[in-house]
Amino acid sequence: MLYPIQSKRLLVSPNLVRVCAVAVVAVIPFLIAGCVSHGAATQSPAAKTAPFYLGADISALGTIEERGGVYLDGDQPGDAIAIFMKLGWTCFRLRIWVDPTNGVNGLDYTIKLAKRIKDAGGSFILDFHYSDWWADPQKQNKPAAWARLDFDALVKQSGDYTASVVKVLKAAGATPDFVQVGNEITGGMLWPDGQVKVPLSTVKVFEGDVTVISPPDPYDDARQWDHLIRLLKADIEGVRSVTAPRDHVRIIVHIDCGGDWPVTKWYFDHLTAAGVDYDVIGQSYYPHWHGSMENIRDNTRQAIQRYGREVMIVETGYPSRDTHPSAAAAKYMPWPQTPDGQKQFLADLIRTVKESGGIGVNYWHPEATYVPGNTNRWRGPDANSLFDAKGHPLPGMSVMGLQTEMAHSIP
Repeated sequence: MLYPIQSKRLLVSPNLVRVCAVAVVAVIPFLIAGCVSHGAATQSPAAKTAPFYLGADISALGTIEERGGVYLDGDQPGDAIAIFMKLGWTCFRLRIWVDPTNGVNGLDYTIKLAKRIKDAGGSFILDFHYSDWWADPQKQNKPAAWARLDFDALVKQSGDYTASVVKVLKAAGATPDFVQVGNEITGGMLWPDGQVKVPLSTVKVFEGDVTVISPPDPYDDARQWDHLIRLLKADIEGVRSVTAPRDHVRIIVHIDCGGDWPVTKWYFDHLTAAGVDYDVIGQSYYPHWHGSMENIRDNTRQAIQRYGREVMIVETGYPSRDTHPSAAAAKYMPWPQTPDGQKQFLADLIRTVKESGGIGVNYWHPEATYVPGNTNRWRGPDANSLFDAKGHPLPGMSVMGLQTEMAHSIP
């Protein structure tokens, strides 16, 4: 991405799951029966009539607007959120960092954008990174203020922080509809305390400067999973403690395995065995990293069937211009890297997720747009944006209304 700069990298370990995981899997069939009541995605009549969320992570919108970013509705300047909603985008995700530089994506910044989303009638996903900066498969750095806490204190601090943020948002009239307790936490969170060793993927594409991130040495799988589970439970309890059933807040656990069923199964089998109380399996899916549409279909269906939870693609993206991907990355990129190809990709993904029983697709950083008088990363939209170099919406922005007109087969 050109703005903001992000390391979207994939975490992998060459080691397979230890023997203790086998014992966990053995008890899964008995545990799942007690968990299916959470899942609107079990294809009950109610689930079939539930809304489908076409969403956008617009976390950079406040900063882009401050710098003069242009959003055009026809030939006239418009409000970005209003333009999204006019074209069928009803759900918006915002990341939150604990103590970020200059306050960008901090609590005050997030409250302002969240209120705009709710006031416009949109659904709101709050994405906790539990870091002062990016947290993703390549890094899950503790906030500086938490770095010296022992583990028990870290668990308490994380849960208390989660509760305080949600409580403040609720008081401001911006209660989240969904809360992500961590961002792409396949390898755990708040490293090294909550880091786990991820089995080798047979689906993901690894290229460029992706490196293996080593967990604590010597590695104790049971201990590390116990730490991650304790952190997740504390953060989930933090959300539950300051919201009521009438708030209808759903908890998302987000990993970066959109087309990878074996690793998805490994991960959520652990959560099921530990009795983690979540509502939605959130996945990242970028085709140059995460597999084919067939992989997405299979993973979504299997996850719904096994865990009885809803499934949502909480991050995706596709370029509207040639990004010169490697041969390995291009394997799962059959769509042209053009504005129409971008739209076709998004339409195919939405259709695939819907047909598989998923509840939504969220596009990452579509709000990058033309910023007059700026240079470098601020000079205009990046390849994955849904706005052109003058601030007009690209064809992909109209995908929700045009799906029935697009008869392209799913690759």
